[in-house]
Formats: sequence, C-alpha cells, structure tokens
Amino acid sequence: MTLDAWLRNRAGWLLMPLVLTNVPLAVLILPWVMLLGRDVAQRHLLLQLVALALAGAGQMSVWSWASARMPTFRGLAAGRLTSTPAVRLQALAELRRLPMALSLASGVSWFITPLAVGLAIVLLADAEMTFVARMFSVSVLVSPLSATVVALLTANRTNEAGDWLADGLPPHDVVATAPGVDWGVQGRMVSFTVLLTAVPVVIASDIARRSIERSVEVLASVAPELRHAAADALWTELAIRLGVFGLMAIAFAVFAASAGGRNLAHPLRQLAAQAGRLARGELGRPRVVSADGEVWRVTGVFALLHERLAGVVDRIVGAGRGITAASASLAATSRRSEATATEQAAALNQTSATTEELARSARQIAASAGSVLELAQRTLEAANQGTDDAAAFQAAVDRMKQDNRSIASAVDRLQRRVQQIGRIVELINTVADRSDLLALSAELEGTRAGEVGRGFSLVGSEMRRLAENVLESTAEVEELIAEIRDATIRTAEATERGGVLTDKGTALADDVTAALLRVAELAEETSSQVRTITLATQQQKSGTDQLAEAMAEILAGTQRDLAVTHRLAEVNQQLLGLSASLQEAVSRFSGPRGDA
Repeated sequence: MTLDAWLRNRAGWLLMPLVLTNVPLAVLILPWVMLLGRDVAQRHLLLQLVALALAGAGQMSVWSWASARMPTFRGLAAGRLTSTPAVRLQALAELRRLPMALSLASGVSWFITPLAVGLAIVLLADAEMTFVARMFSVSVLVSPLSATVVALLTANRTNEAGDWLADGLPPHDVVATAPGVDWGVQGRMVSFTVLLTAVPVVIASDIARRSIERSVEVLASVAPELRHAAADALWTELAIRLGVFGLMAIAFAVFAASAGGRNLAHPLRQLAAQAGRLARGELGRPRVVSADGEVWRVTGVFALLHERLAGVVDRIVGAGRGITAASASLAATSRRSEATATEQAAALNQTSATTEELARSARQIAASAGSVLELAQRTLEAANQGTDDAAAFQAAVDRMKQDNRSIASAVDRLQRRVQQIGRIVELINTVADRSDLLALSAELEGTRAGEVGRGFSLVGSEMRRLAENVLESTAEVEELIAEIRDATIRTAEATERGGVLTDKGTALADDVTAALLRVAELAEETSSQVRTITLATQQQKSGTDQLAEAMAEILAGTQRDLAVTHRLAEVNQQLLGLSASLQEAVSRFSGPRGDA
C-alpha cells in the first residue's frame, strides 16, 4: 500500500481515541454519577438532558480543537497537499505533539464538564451547593484517568502514522521532529497504574458508602418486621451495583492496559527486528521507529547509528574501489617502468659496448700515431726511400682518417644514446613523481580509514620512500649524463681536429709522392704534425676511458632502477591483497544503499 492510499481519511481515525476512551469511561462512572445526583435526577429529567448536552458539547469542542492543531496532516489525508519530504516532516511534527495536546484537552474537558453540569443543576433546579462538590469529585477522579488513557491510545495511532510518514526520510530529520516536552515512560506508566487502580477503588468505595447511607435511611423508614427483607433487597442491590461496576472497571482496565502494553511493546519489537537484520549484515535503509519517551530516544539513536554505519560501510567500499583502481594504475605503471628499465638497460649495454670500442679505437690511434712518428724519423734519416715510406705514410694516414670517422660516428651514436637515456630518466622521474603522489594519497586514505587502513598506510609510506630513492637515483644519472655529454663534445672536437690533421697529412703525403726532392724538407714538418696527433689521441684516449667509466656507473644505476621497479610491483601486489581483504570485510553487509 502506498503512503497516499494509507493516509486517505486518517484525520478522524487519529482523533477516535477521544470516543474510544470517554464513551466507555462515561458508561463506567454513570452508576456513580446517578447515585450522586439521585435526588435531582428523579425530579428533573430535563436536567439530565442538559448534562448530556454539555458533555457532548465539551467532547465536540475538544475534537474540533485537536483537529485544528494538525492542518498539514489533515491536508495530506484529504489529498489537498502533496506528500513531499518537507510536508511529511511538518505532519510528523504535528503528530508528535498530538498525544499530549489531546490528553490535556480531554482532561480539561472532563474537569470542566462535571463542574458545569453541577452549576447548571444548582442554578436551574435549586439544588444544594453540595451537589457541585460531588461533581467536583467526579472531575478530580475522572479527568486524569481520561487524559492518561487518551494519551496512550493516541500515541499508538500517531506512532503508526509516524512510521508511514517517516519511511524514506533522513533519520536525523525525523528525530528532529520530537517534541521538547515528554512525560517519559516511567512517569506515564506510574501515573497510568496508579490512576487505573485508585480511581475505580475510590468510586467503588463511594458507591458502597452512599448505598449504605441510603440503605440506612430506607431501613429507618420501614416497619421493623420488614427491615430484614428490605435489608436483603438493599444488600442484593448493592452487590449487583458493585458487581456491574467491577466488571465494567475490569473491562476498561484491560482495554487501557492493552493500549499501554502496545505503546511499549510494538516499537520495541520493531527495534529488535531491525537490530536482528543489522546483526545479520542486512543494512537496508535506516528508519526511525515511532515511539514515545525514552523508547523514542532509543529508536532515534539506533536509526542514526544505522545511518552512520551504512555511511561508513559505503566509504569503506569506496576506499576499497579506490585502492583497487590505484593498484591497477600502479601495476600498469610498474609494468611500463619495468619495460622501460629493461630497454634502458639494453641500450646502456649497447652504449657501454660502443664506448669500449671507442676506447680501443683511441688506443689504436695512439699506437698508430707512434708508428707514424717513428716513420717520420726514418723518413728524415733515409729520404732516398721516400717513395716507399710515403706510400706507407699515406696508408697510415688513411687508416687514421678512417679511425677518426669511426670515432666521429661512435661519438654521434653516443650522443643519441645519451639523449635517449635522458628521455628515459625523465620518464622514470615522471613515474616516480606519480608513484609518490599515489603513495601519499594511499597513506592519507589509510590514515583516514583508522585501524583497518593501518597496513595500507605503512605500504603507502614504503612506496613513498621507494619513489624518493628512485628520484635520487635518477638525479645522479642525470649528472652522469651531463658529464658524458661534455665528454662526447670534447671527443667530437678532438676528432674534428684529428680529421683536419689527417687531411693535412694526406696532402703532405701527396706532396711527398709528387716531389721527393722536398721529402727531407718536409720530414721535419711531418714529425711535428705527428707529435700533435699523438697528443690529441692521448687526450681522446683519456676521454673515452672516462666515458666508459661513466657508462658503467649509469648501467649500475639502471640496474638499481630495475630492482626498484620489481619492488614496486611487489608492493602493488600487497595493495591488491589489502584491497581484497577490505572488500571481503564489508561484503557481509548488504542492502539498498548503492553497490556495496
């Protein structure tokens, strides 16, 4: 059944406790009231009708007054208002105040109506003022009993209506509709028990006393021989009167006690059912069970606890998904880093081999330069062998030129490899920076998760430390690359000078071949040029040795980066395990609250 269908014509249903309480209560005290006004009632039947009219008018006034105090609920029941959350909360606030308001109104009505009846009879029938005092006793006894029973019956109905209105509303908004003043369960039940016990006893005692007084008057007015029979008749009348009153009092007490028991037991049963579902992991939708007094506060606190527990579970599930996503991202990043590191290691191995080859070439150039120097000396000593020596010199110069080309090519390849290494280092820096940020986020999420995320926070801290180590290592690699770049520049300059010198040597060899007569003159110049070449090749050899050492250090750093990447993959596996444990921990909770 929908809320709108249930609410239809419920305004009168909420006020029916007035009728269900006051009509049986009026029937219960009718024998006593008739006994109190026996002499007046026998003389003035019209006054009885006046009394009934006053009582009816009082109850109708209470009905109208109470109906006016719940305009929002009446609008919903009549279909004039749409059941939006704001309207439902306003109707809930009206319902929370209705039991106490209707109780006070019913009590005041029962207090005023008997006094009004007494005063009317005194004024219209010239009755004694003692009759007003008798009716005042009716007011004093019946008014609190009516107020208490009306409050219990009305609370049962407002609680049922409140459950319908509160369904689907935020618990904290529903709890905020509670009235500021409440009798409390203990005070209500104590007053209910005392009144339900004391009022019938007092009325029965007064009925017995007044019946005995009347019996004494009757017995005094009859003949002595008839007194025994009259006494039996009067005793039978008293027994019947008290018996009927007692049965009606018991029936009314059972009726009122069932209302009081339902007022306590029904919300507690609903609360126990909610607690059982929560214990089984069925979160469901938090709902406030409508109740009164301390039970209302307990159900409100339980609903807020339920709502917060559902929120915590949702946040834990979200954190688990975030961990899983972050772990997947870290796994992809670590795989890319591992592949990059592997490629970098292979490139560095190739670069290192090239550097070794360059060093060997430099040593060969140095050895060749020594040979050329020795050849120049022999040429100077034996110019007559100039042709043969010039041919040998030409061959040596050609080899030197080829070696210079090899050196230039190797230097060019080295520069490109160094640039590749620089880009790889930049990629590693980027990966390390992102890993550091992800680790920091993971550490914060772990700290926010409390004890559950403690292990996750430690893993995040370890990841940050590893990322910082990677950044430090890449900084060292960048310094080494800068040194390699400087060395290659110097090597390139040296090879250019060597190329110039070899060109000059070639020209010189051509001149020697063309003009052997100038061999002796040019031999000294050739010797000087060869010494210059020797010095350049020594410098080149020193530079290539340094380059080889730098490449070895870069290779070692790359191996360390690869180890860090493997460690990052292990940490990522630990994160995935932690995420799985977290998902398993919250998987026992289920309910319509998202994708949990």
